[in-house]
Amino acid sequence: MIASSGIKDCRFVAFDVETTGLSAIACRVVELSGVAFKLDNLDSQTFSSLVNPGQPIPAEVSRIHGIDDAMVKDAPGACQVMADFKEFIGPDAVLMAHNAAFDVEFVKVEMERAGLLPPTNLVLDSLTLAQVIMDGDFRPANFKLKTLAEFFGFGGDEYHRALADSIYVQKLFCELIKITGAGDLAMLVATGALKPFGQWVKQPDKESLPEHVRAHLSLLETAITSRGAVKLTYQGEFKSTRTVKPQAVIASRGSLYLSAYCTRSRAERTFRLDRIVEAVLHN
Repeated sequence: MIASSGIKDCRFVAFDVETTGLSAIACRVVELSGVAFKLDNLDSQTFSSLVNPGQPIPAEVSRIHGIDDAMVKDAPGACQVMADFKEFIGPDAVLMAHNAAFDVEFVKVEMERAGLLPPTNLVLDSLTLAQVIMDGDFRPANFKLKTLAEFFGFGGDEYHRALADSIYVQKLFCELIKITGAGDLAMLVATGALKPFGQWVKQPDKESLPEHVRAHLSLLETAITSRGAVKLTYQGEFKSTRTVKPQAVIASRGSLYLSAYCTRSRAERTFRLDRIVEAVLHN
């Protein structure tokens, strides 16, 4: 997407995730929704799906978004939902979310777990844009999505569900564009609220990794390509040795992790690469 593109020519997709918790590595997505629209034609297309996270949803989290284990029991897994969502957004849409770094991180990690390349689309953070342009007498009490929705008069009864929040983000963006008078994407880039998908998450510098971590990374990438097994010695709370089938190497918050099927626990597990003591290909 060219940053000088006219805003009225752009296809936007406001999106939102609901999750089992705050960590994209330890937690999983339970709902993903998006609303595709153009500013000169607000007839929208929607995408919305519950996601089976493969782990229990904590009761305190269910109380926030209202999604419980029974609701996601028969839902598709993240692999299918992420593939469908990537097809829905396409390569050229400008994505947007409120506190985009959170939603981008979860989508990125889930896509990498699924063996999908994350999007390269531009992403706009409606939170950042609101903070930049709303000041003085026009400044709300805070910049939560619910507060801003009510401030502009389109608040509803449902929050913390992915489709409802996506619609609020769409409406908020339309209000903010009226304030900025922005006619092209370059003006939004200048606010710091619009940048490529990958720039919303902290990427590790692989060249600066310790030599033993780089060696483990090379071996694990070989195992992923060959679908082989690896015998890991891992220093968690306690040191343990297990055989795993590596699925993906995931970057999150400046660290690298291995997502793998653990034959001992018979479940998917995540291992931080710098805590792997030894990794050996297992025949």
